[in-house]
Amino acid sequence: MAFTGTDGKPFKSCNKCRSNRVGKGQTRRIDFDLDKSYESREEFVDDVCSFLEEHDTHIFEASRPSLRIKATLSSSVLLDNDISVGICTQTADRELQKRAARLLRNDIFDCTGYYFHMRRVNERQDGPRFNMTCSSSKDRQFERDVSNARRYTEPKAFFECCGEIHITLSKMQESAIIIYEHNGHTESPKFHVTEEIHNYIKEQKNLPPRQIYWNLIQLADDPRFKKTELHTITRQQVYNVWSAQLLIAEQDGYHLIEELQETGVSLALTTPCFNKYEKYDRGKMTEVFIDSTFGTNKHGYELYCVLVEYDLVSLPLSYLFLDTRRVKENGKRGVRLTRWFAALRDARLNPNVVHTDKDFAGNKL
Repeated sequence: MAFTGTDGKPFKSCNKCRSNRVGKGQTRRIDFDLDKSYESREEFVDDVCSFLEEHDTHIFEASRPSLRIKATLSSSVLLDNDISVGICTQTADRELQKRAARLLRNDIFDCTGYYFHMRRVNERQDGPRFNMTCSSSKDRQFERDVSNARRYTEPKAFFECCGEIHITLSKMQESAIIIYEHNGHTESPKFHVTEEIHNYIKEQKNLPPRQIYWNLIQLADDPRFKKTELHTITRQQVYNVWSAQLLIAEQDGYHLIEELQETGVSLALTTPCFNKYEKYDRGKMTEVFIDSTFGTNKHGYELYCVLVEYDLVSLPLSYLFLDTRRVKENGKRGVRLTRWFAALRDARLNPNVVHTDKDFAGNKL
C-alpha cells in the first residue's frame, strides 16, 4: 500500500504500521506529562530523574497511559567535553550525531532504569531523527531469538510497554528534541561492575573516563566480557571506578571503606588524618562532629563528613558521598549512614561526644 509523505514523495507502509496506525475510534495523545527546555545537561538529567521518581512506579499496568516527556536541549548544552548540541545540529558527520544520540540515550537509561536500543535513523530536511525502542518491549522479543543473543545471559521479561525514544537534531532550531514515551515496568538489569571491568579501568586510568567508557562499549563482544551485559554500562559507573582509582593513586594515606562502594549510590573514604596512627593519636579524638551538605556537585550526591578537633585544629577524618534517589528500599539513607559509622567504630574511633547540626528525630533516614 502506497502513501504520500509531507514532501510529496510516495512511500510504502508495512503490515505492522498499518495495523498500528491510528484509525477510526482511536485517539493518540498529543500532550506531554513533562515539556520543558534546558540550558544544561545536568539540569535535564536532574529534572527528568525527579519527575520519574514521582510518577514511575516500575509496576506494569497495560491499561495505564504511557508517560510522555518532551525535553528540548539548547545549542549550548554540552553532551561531553568535546560535543555540544549546537555542533551536532550543524555538522554533516553522521557518526558524531549518532554518538550524541547514544549519549542522550544513556542519560535516559541513568534516569529511568530502562535501556533503549537504536532502531533506525530517519533523514529529515531539518536534521536526523534517531528512533529507539525499549529493550523489554514485545517488539524486541519478536525481532530476535533471545536464547541465541550473546549479550543476554538470562531470560528476560517482555512487556507491551510501547517504549520509544525519538531524538531529533534540529538544524533550524539548533537544538536537540527528545520525545520519551513509555509505560513503566521492572527496570532493565543494571550492569554489574565485575572484577574484570575494575581491572580494565585500573589499567587504563591514565585515559579520561569518557574514553575508557567508549573503549568498553567497543569491547562488548570481546571474549573477556562475553558473560556480561557490557553494552548497558553507564558513563557514571565508569567514572565512579575511575575516580576512586585516581584518588587512591594520587593521594597517599586515603583509603576506601569497602562496605560503601555501591556504584552510583555510595562512596566512602578515610583521610590521612584518620589513617596515620603515628601522627594522630586516636586517644585524643574524644569529641567528633558530623556535618553534611547538598547540591555541591553536578551529579547530585549528598556529602557527609566526620571531623575532629585535634590540638585546637579541625581535621576531616572521613567523607561519604551518597545518592539514594534511585534506591527502592525502606531506610535507604539511614542504613548506609549506620554502615559508615560502624566502619569508623570498627577502625577504633570511639568518641565520648558526637555533635551534629541536625535534629535526628526529624530526619527522614
